[in-house]
Amino acid sequence: KYILSISGQDPTNGAGNSLDILVANQHNFHCLSSITSLTIQDAEKLHKVEDVNESFFQENLKNLNKNFNVSGIKIGAISSSKVIEITTKFLDQFTKVPIVIDPIIEASGGGKFMKKQNINFSLRNLYPLATLLTPNLDELKILSGCKTEKDSINSLLDRGIENIYVTGKSRKKEIISTLFVNGVKELDVKTKKISKTFHGSGCALSTSILCNLIKTKNLKESCLNANEYMRKILKNSIKTKNQDFINFS
Repeated sequence: KYILSISGQDPTNGAGNSLDILVANQHNFHCLSSITSLTIQDAEKLHKVEDVNESFFQENLKNLNKNFNVSGIKIGAISSSKVIEITTKFLDQFTKVPIVIDPIIEASGGGKFMKKQNINFSLRNLYPLATLLTPNLDELKILSGCKTEKDSINSLLDRGIENIYVTGKSRKKEIISTLFVNGVKELDVKTKKISKTFHGSGCALSTSILCNLIKTKNLKESCLNANEYMRKILKNSIKTKNQDFINFS
């Protein structure tokens, strides 16, 4: 089966499209790619983003859709308003496959992917199309403009975003991720805190959830399975100056 990754290119291969490919492969899926942007970044910071040519991006999506039967779509970093618009129109064709969107606003090491006007456009048009939105707590508050998790969830629900998996909430020795369905808490997933900062962990988690969702068609089961997958692959890591990279070897 094929999944489609609509995401940016990370030259470190620690996140973005290249990480989607690796995670999909470990779940026995082949990952098709439509690159949204080229970047200059390292483990310390996102230095520069260059959006791809819009007509080239659109032509690639059409060609992939014509020649492959896509079972699910993962969307990561998109910084161009036109690319967001093209992606939104493209998703209109996919009413029966799961769509997982990881709303990447800033790089974990620093540097912004999205301007405020593009966040607002995505909230109105792109994010309501998601089967599941997977923000971390900081991203959730930026998207909603609210100070609390509860108010943020209700705010996004009012915008038509029904299923949200809030990740990376730190509580003493635990990391908690919470699944909300139609504004109601359905699941808390708790894992032991690791004293490391990982590059691309949110990207890997959302891709794993998508692969599981295609197989199980169940949000709660998919989040649990993906969390267990992340627990295993984060045990080993490649140490860099500021962040650790996920190691698949």
